[in-house]
Amino acid sequence: MLDVRRLILVILLAAAPAFAEDVRALMLQARALQLRGGGADPVAAAAIYRRVIAQVPASAEANLRLSESLQEAQDPDGAVAPARKAVALAPQNAEAQAHLALLQFQRAQKDATLAPEAARELRTATVRLPQDPELWARLGEVSEQTKDSEGALRAWLRLGRMRPGFMPAWERALIHARAIQDYEGKREALLALNARNPEDKYLRLLEELAREQIKVGYLAHAEESFLLLARHLPQEPGLWENVALIRLQTSRYAEALEALAKAEALKASPDLTFHTARALMNLGRFEEAERRLQVLMTKKIETEWVAEGTQMLYAESLLLQGKAKALLAFLKARPPSPNTDGEALVFKTQAFVSLGEWKNAVVTLKEGIARFPKIPFFRQAGRLTPKDLEYRFFSEKGTRAALEQLHLEGMAALWQEFQRWDKCLEALERARSLSSARSVDMLILQSQAYDQLDRHAESLAVLREAQAMEPLNPLVQNNLGYLLLEQDRDLEEAATLIEASAKATPDNGNVVDSLGWAQFKLGRIAEAEATLRRAAELSPFSPEVRKHLGEVLVKQGKLVEAAEQWDRALAFIFPDRAALEKRLGDLRVRIAKEQAAKLEAPIPPPATPALGPDDEEDDQ
Repeated sequence: MLDVRRLILVILLAAAPAFAEDVRALMLQARALQLRGGGADPVAAAAIYRRVIAQVPASAEANLRLSESLQEAQDPDGAVAPARKAVALAPQNAEAQAHLALLQFQRAQKDATLAPEAARELRTATVRLPQDPELWARLGEVSEQTKDSEGALRAWLRLGRMRPGFMPAWERALIHARAIQDYEGKREALLALNARNPEDKYLRLLEELAREQIKVGYLAHAEESFLLLARHLPQEPGLWENVALIRLQTSRYAEALEALAKAEALKASPDLTFHTARALMNLGRFEEAERRLQVLMTKKIETEWVAEGTQMLYAESLLLQGKAKALLAFLKARPPSPNTDGEALVFKTQAFVSLGEWKNAVVTLKEGIARFPKIPFFRQAGRLTPKDLEYRFFSEKGTRAALEQLHLEGMAALWQEFQRWDKCLEALERARSLSSARSVDMLILQSQAYDQLDRHAESLAVLREAQAMEPLNPLVQNNLGYLLLEQDRDLEEAATLIEASAKATPDNGNVVDSLGWAQFKLGRIAEAEATLRRAAELSPFSPEVRKHLGEVLVKQGKLVEAAEQWDRALAFIFPDRAALEKRLGDLRVRIAKEQAAKLEAPIPPPATPALGPDDEEDDQ
């Protein structure tokens, strides 16, 4: 009788090699044979991995290790199929994706037709493993191979940020940034190349960049560049002078004085003395400025604009200190100059008025109206009645008040020039006490002074006066509408006013910016985006426009572009830069978290196409 149980046992024993091999032991044995496992026989390792796959065909790990072994055995073409299968079986496995990408890069070095595929795989891998420097380096190389300068630039910049001391990454980034005229890339690469011990050629390129930045108004970036140059070339006075000029232009006068002192210590010059006097006057240190200018005028000044500017700045210092007699004596001795005669005549008129020399004031004023009718002071004077300009009427209180009012309004404009808003407002209020007649220009100036002094309710009231005088004045409409926006009141009226201003001045970037901000405040987000993009075209160097556009983009969830707009705003210098820097930092953290969440999300089925050049995630 047949023993069925014994027969079954014989069959199972015969089949045991096919079913009972210890897969884990085989994987360990094969790993030990791989080169990267410390072994020396990747061919034997590959054979063992194939035995594992025969038992567990859905093992992504076995397919990945098989591909590695084949690659080590100098069979990269044969390694492709198991690498692809490993990725398909475990799309979340970043190691498998990185291996496939690097494998394809290796193959592309021998067969250029494979470079586009290698680039695609590397882009996908950098999304999965963004902190792997080798992937970014290979992506940079293969992007160069495919003539993709933008892709190469992004890859080398990313590698440079990960390895700041790896100069080849920055050098190659600079090459591509210059080739495609990418400003941000060029700036970042040059700053990195000049951070430690730069070569002369990179210092020269950084100086070229700094001058370009000044030309386009990126003063914050220019100052950064000049300060870096000054760190490496501390004995070059011109670098400190450029830093000082930027600080003067951005109303940071105490900081400007520090830079000017460093430049003067290295090599004094009339230009530096002139700029120092400007800084001192803006700090209210008029006597110090006066003394410097007096000394400067005794010297030979070769630069025409410095020579003429010194004379006019000296005249302003005397006028602002109330030294009218000294001013008249200086102007009498001053040689004529076509470039500054009009301005000198304004100061002469004001000196006569402040001394109460009415006859001389009228004579000088008439001369100014006749010779320089376009100068604001004389244009305003031209509105006086013929009776006001006849000396015999100056015994009348009203006619003298008209001329004194003109003088005070001129003083207010001068105080505005030096941003002494308290003095500016004081002069305007005194002018107002002399006569009820007001010009819209002076009302706008008074409103600005109130606003600068944080007296916003009074600023609004003065603009309402201007509106009553000239309701269709575009500047009044814009200023009034924007002030209402900033105070979050009467938003509909604000929008109506600004829309009227924009209709009258459609190419005024400031007004278009106001309109976009009004639309944003009213919740018309799509309109606001379109309007603010138009404002950015009209005023590409306005930080206010960039800040507003960034706000709109954040509201729409376009965070990466919003960060770009805020980063561009920070190319400029403005009072609340620190606040925007903080907001930009917070936004970048938010972007990073969202991108990390995407990486942790389930990967679509393998049939989904790999990321293409236009689909890759933005580099942050």
